[in-house]
Amino acid sequence: MYNLKNINITMKTTIKTLLVLITCFTLVNCNKKQEEPKEKYCGIEITGFEVMDLKTIRNKGYTYTDEDKSLAGDMMDAVNKMLGKEDAVKFSYIMKDANTIAMYVIGPDDQAEVEKISCFLLKEDFDGRLPKERKLLFYTDDHNTLVAAIKSKKEKTE
Repeated sequence: MYNLKNINITMKTTIKTLLVLITCFTLVNCNKKQEEPKEKYCGIEITGFEVMDLKTIRNKGYTYTDEDKSLAGDMMDAVNKMLGKEDAVKFSYIMKDANTIAMYVIGPDDQAEVEKISCFLLKEDFDGRLPKERKLLFYTDDHNTLVAAIKSKKEKTE
């Protein structure tokens, strides 16, 4: 027969231990400094949460203006010319306003080409038609694999 008094003491000890562990874990994590964003491909890597936010925005759909279609066409032509290939990439806008543009870049799963495209799109402003802040989600042609997620570097203010 089990001794109820010993079981009761063991339960209390276990609960206290768990509470102490949870408190310690919370204190340690509260003081953690958020990691600096990693520079990559002439920009900064987008976090997983930002990617999820962009996908949520994309699910709402984007209505292209004639100006948007013209800009996307000019961007595709310029990237294809830069790479020396026809139909190397395609663009799909996620969102666009006066300050920010976010888009899917559908293309090859080649890190060197992704870097060229990323650097080009983050630096070129297409005669002032691209907003300063840019977010690029690179996917493979089959749209299944996220190759890179890059955004513009923030300008440092002094």
